[in-house]
Amino acid sequence: MHTEAEIRKAIRPLLDKYGELNTSEIKQKLNEVLIYDDDDKQQSLTRNEIMILQRIGNIVAHQSAKTKIYKEGFIVNKNTTPATFTAIQGIGSNISPISKQIINTRKQKSEQFSGRIIDWGKKRERDEEVGNLGEEFVVEYEKEKVQTFDASSVNRVLHLSRLQGDGLGYDISSIDEEGNILRIEVKTTTGPVNTPFYMSKNEKLFFKTYINDNAFVYRVYNFNKNTRRGQILKISAKELLQNYIFDPITFAVTKKQLN
Repeated sequence: MHTEAEIRKAIRPLLDKYGELNTSEIKQKLNEVLIYDDDDKQQSLTRNEIMILQRIGNIVAHQSAKTKIYKEGFIVNKNTTPATFTAIQGIGSNISPISKQIINTRKQKSEQFSGRIIDWGKKRERDEEVGNLGEEFVVEYEKEKVQTFDASSVNRVLHLSRLQGDGLGYDISSIDEEGNILRIEVKTTTGPVNTPFYMSKNEKLFFKTYINDNAFVYRVYNFNKNTRRGQILKISAKELLQNYIFDPITFAVTKKQLN
């Protein structure tokens, strides 16, 4: 059974994708980012819905203030019916809901990239020890980075692939120094930086869709499984699509050689 705290963590990536949703929409879409267990699917004794949907409603019901900013990275406004959940921007005392323009842009992009197909190649990669450890290394790296400019925002660094596999097309959600979302796909190797990595059609489509929206590959290389440390090359979506070659047969990605 997922707790309200775990549900809040899952709501955040939904809002990274859609920008703003009301309570009814959250209930409809939560399974895009969270796999329900048997307890979640049990029928509520007091409401005509399953238990996990009731717990979504409880987040709103248990909120005493009309508006509240949650540490996971969104604001709930009870002045509307149903209540609205909106992604936030900024850091520290300058946090605010994202603009209507950003909300509209996110919803448009959500139609271009659904991300609901399970990427089995990526799943196999993650199941390997080095893939798992590489993602954990980047999560800690991002938390330490955010800690340096806003300790109160550390909880906005989320390991999404642990929540729902590849439901959003990237592994980690973080923020930059202005509080803007960073969408991070991790590719880890124990070898040197130019070792080929692998990217499915689904992952490539994600980077095409979010080419101007803070999407990055974090290429973790020279990774030591014993120390759980390595080096990181940050590759923007634009650089990835312009400067790397995608093999359509093997799905290997290699950097173009300079003439």
